[in-house]
Amino acid sequence: MTWALFKGNYKVNNMTDWASTNGFIFSLQKTVCMHFCRRRGLHLDPEFQLNGSPIPIVQETKFLGIVFDRKLTFRSHIKHLKTKCIRTLNIMKVLSSTSWDADKVSLMRIYRSLVRSKLDYGVPVYGSAAKSTLKMLDSVHHQGLRIATGAFRTTPIPSLHVISGEPSLELRRHRLSLSYFYKIKSDESHPQYYKVISPIFGFLFSVRLSFTPTFGFKIGGLLRYFEIEDFPVVSNVEDPPPWKETQLDFIDDFFTLF
Repeated sequence: MTWALFKGNYKVNNMTDWASTNGFIFSLQKTVCMHFCRRRGLHLDPEFQLNGSPIPIVQETKFLGIVFDRKLTFRSHIKHLKTKCIRTLNIMKVLSSTSWDADKVSLMRIYRSLVRSKLDYGVPVYGSAAKSTLKMLDSVHHQGLRIATGAFRTTPIPSLHVISGEPSLELRRHRLSLSYFYKIKSDESHPQYYKVISPIFGFLFSVRLSFTPTFGFKIGGLLRYFEIEDFPVVSNVEDPPPWKETQLDFIDDFFTLF
């Protein structure tokens, strides 16, 4: 533990020195420390300093629009996400009223752009939350589809998905996670490439079912569940710079006619 604290403070000092050399300043008010650990009292909270001032330790914080908690349950993030989406659904309620009378196509576009986009953001990250926690978002999804399609409250959920042409949030999360997986697989320089393609601790997750699996191990389960066979992915090719002349070869079937 002492060596970890020493190494952590050494890294913070290196960042501070780099910032001073390059003209940057790390804001102490925006800098926090979070100790990710599921067990209480197993490890003491670290003590890091930034420019001589201690970095505060928090239980949760928002980073790039996602609320992280120290146990990575993402319960706070999903609650915050649900509150934001419900506010947006109020706009759809107004537009679907008799005074505005927006049609189904327009309401579905509004739902996909204003509500579903929020639900899709960060799925590969917060998608590792427990199923009971993720189920909190289903009511938002179903309410938005009912408003857009004009369906009754008694309409069964499967029928609602058919009418709107929208899958369940669980299937959509699987689709987005697989899409992100193949995006990583097509770029060998991605920092998570080898950890996703060849995930570790597979035996641990198979024995301890209560443990939250990593993204790569979770994707392996999805591939087996949907019976998706492994296939090679074409690597991303960088576009040539605009100042470099590019020779293009093409076939012109009409060239021989003249």
